[in-house]
Amino acid sequence: MQKILLIFLLLTITISGFAEISTGKAVLFSLVVPGSGHIYMKNYNKGGIYLGMDLAIILSYFRLDAEKKWKIDSFHHIAEQSAGLNPNSSDRIYQNAQNYISREEYNNEIIQTARNYFLIGLEDQEAYEEYLNTNLLPEENDWHWDNSRDWEKYKDLRRDKQDLEIYSNFAIAATILNRIVSTIDAMVTSKQIKEKLDNVKIEPNLRKNGLQVSYEIQF
Repeated sequence: MQKILLIFLLLTITISGFAEISTGKAVLFSLVVPGSGHIYMKNYNKGGIYLGMDLAIILSYFRLDAEKKWKIDSFHHIAEQSAGLNPNSSDRIYQNAQNYISREEYNNEIIQTARNYFLIGLEDQEAYEEYLNTNLLPEENDWHWDNSRDWEKYKDLRRDKQDLEIYSNFAIAATILNRIVSTIDAMVTSKQIKEKLDNVKIEPNLRKNGLQVSYEIQF
């Protein structure tokens, strides 16, 4: 009889513990750290999956970010050594150095485009000069690729850097999505646990020296 009462007491405490689960806490925990809401509800399998996914995504992001920085340092070095580009240049200048063999070639295209559009098309001298003042690059931003092999390597590194930026954005989106899915799942799981516990009844059966467990199913 004492064993039966002890088991009854333990089951009652366990069920009461589950009944006190807060959906709000489960949702908040999952929103901050995916999987923590499930661990709070003692659903360790799901909690481990969501938490593991989040850690893997975060580690991937930092790896991608480190690789991106290495690519940037590499193409900066090549541009400075092989093309004479000013190391203090903006990313716009580095982009132009990817598309044009020299500042002179870039400026010539700007002049030609402005002449065709503003002088021949619109016959607007003032707009033509304003456009040149805005878009022509000064001598301090000079560069010239003498080695086509280095230029191609530079282009490859720039493209790799741009790809890594896209992958990093995907990683950020994945962490957000993992939190949304984990939060929704935690909310649903919490409600399911409460609904099941509301239908469970455990009573000692003294006549049969045992416990009577009943579960109500509504149709």
